[in-house]
Amino acid sequence: MARKKEQKTLTVESLMKAIAEYNKKTFIPELKEIFVTKDEFAGLRTDVNGLKVDVADLKTDVSDLKTDVNGLKIDMADIKTDVAGFKNEFKSSKDETITNFDKVFKKLDILLDEKVVREHQEEKQKRLWAIVLRALKDHQILTPKELESIAKLEIF
Repeated sequence: MARKKEQKTLTVESLMKAIAEYNKKTFIPELKEIFVTKDEFAGLRTDVNGLKVDVADLKTDVSDLKTDVNGLKIDMADIKTDVAGFKNEFKSSKDETITNFDKVFKKLDILLDEKVVREHQEEKQKRLWAIVLRALKDHQILTPKELESIAKLEIF
């Protein structure tokens, strides 16, 4: 059998070169797609460190929020105390106001009763003066001029 010139003899060295060439062109790029490369791993490590910082910041924020909520609870307790005090003051003021209204209504009742009595007395006085003036006129005790002056006074 005669060898063709184009065919090369297979040696360990040429086989190693062929395998290295195959690895370079095909096998390693495929592995890079499947596995994480060193550069990508370093980027992941940076991302994880960034996440750790973010988590630490989040813990600080949560701690600050807890402090704010506790402060708010204290403020709400103060407000609750203030509202209770206001309710008591309002109730006291309301009781005092009602008591004052009762006193005013009693005084108004007295004044209204006095007004009714006074009006009744004035009515009696008007009737009395009418009788007296009629008698003075009928018996001619007063002159017509004097009667006219009394009528101008509008006593009745």
